[in-house]
Amino acid sequence: MKLIRLLLLVSVAAAAAGVESTRWYTYEEGILAAGTQNKPMFLDFYADWCGPCIAMEEGTYPDPRVVRELSDFVAIKVDTQKRIDIESKYGIAYYPTVIILDPEGREISRYVGYLGPEDMVNEIKQARGKLPKETAGFEVMVTVLVFVLLLIVKKRY
Repeated sequence: MKLIRLLLLVSVAAAAAGVESTRWYTYEEGILAAGTQNKPMFLDFYADWCGPCIAMEEGTYPDPRVVRELSDFVAIKVDTQKRIDIESKYGIAYYPTVIILDPEGREISRYVGYLGPEDMVNEIKQARGKLPKETAGFEVMVTVLVFVLLLIVKKRY
C-alpha cells in the first residue's frame, strides 16, 4: 500500500511540475493519427542493439527542447528488427535514421546517424521550413467575409 501511495505521489508531482514527453505511436497508429489530425510525421527507425539509437532514446528525445519541437508532429517509432517491411519501404540501411513526412506522406527530410538535442532541434526546424504552408490569413478572410455578410443581412432586415 505504501508503494502505491509513493507512486501516486510521484506521478502527481511530475504532473504538477509540467513534465512533458513525446507521445510515440506505432507505425499504423501514427499514419492513422497523422491523417486524422492533418499533421506531419516524424519517423524514428531504430534497432535495440544500436548504441547511437539508445543514446538518442535516453538523451535526445527526453530533452524539453526536442519534446517541444516534436509537439507539432505525429511521432512514430519503428523497430527495424520487428518491422522489416517498413524498413524496406523507406530504404533504411543504417541506424538511427529519422525521416520527416508531410501530412500526405511525402518525404521532406532524412537524417542518418546520431543527433544530440541541439542538432535534433535544428533538423526538425529545417524540415518544418520545407513543409507546405497553409494559406496565410484564410481564417481571417473567412471571419471578415462572415462579418460583411452579417452586416448586409442586418441592413436588409
